[in-house]
Amino acid sequence: MAFFSTSAVMILTFVVFVLATTPSTAHKVTDTEIKHLCSKSSHPARCYELLKSDHRTVNVDAKGLVEVSVDLAAKKANKIHSQLNSFSKATHDSRLRNLYNSCSKNYNDAIRNLEVAKSNLHSGAFKNIHAQVKDASEEIKNCEKVLGEASSDHAHIKKKSQDLEFRLNVVKITSDNLKKN
Repeated sequence: MAFFSTSAVMILTFVVFVLATTPSTAHKVTDTEIKHLCSKSSHPARCYELLKSDHRTVNVDAKGLVEVSVDLAAKKANKIHSQLNSFSKATHDSRLRNLYNSCSKNYNDAIRNLEVAKSNLHSGAFKNIHAQVKDASEEIKNCEKVLGEASSDHAHIKKKSQDLEFRLNVVKITSDNLKKN
């Protein structure tokens, strides 16, 4: 009867663990596949450009592409959230300050939804990603409604929100693709 050394057993255990936990989505996503996914968006070229703007897309699988798209949406949401807070502090108009603060809360909730979506991605709860992105989108729409009460949007938050909505749609597209695999 042969006995294995401790290191051999550890290596064998590691290899079995890696093979067992590697998802079926482990093949690299090609440019053609990214273009195909982006063809499902309202602006395919813009979607492709957005995804390719992140250096990680060169070497990601379908799961990694979802993570990239979530990160790109979260980055935009965080930027707008910071701007809303700055605008709120800078204005002397109490009505406008209240509108910015209200929107800031919406963006805070949207950012939290994106964090939960990313957590779901890492835990394998792929079906829940779409729901979190939908909730984030609702928060952004609520902000747009609030800003609709303002006589003007000098900060151009509505336009920035539309860009975030586009990014959230890209997350939906990439996560829907992941659920199919």
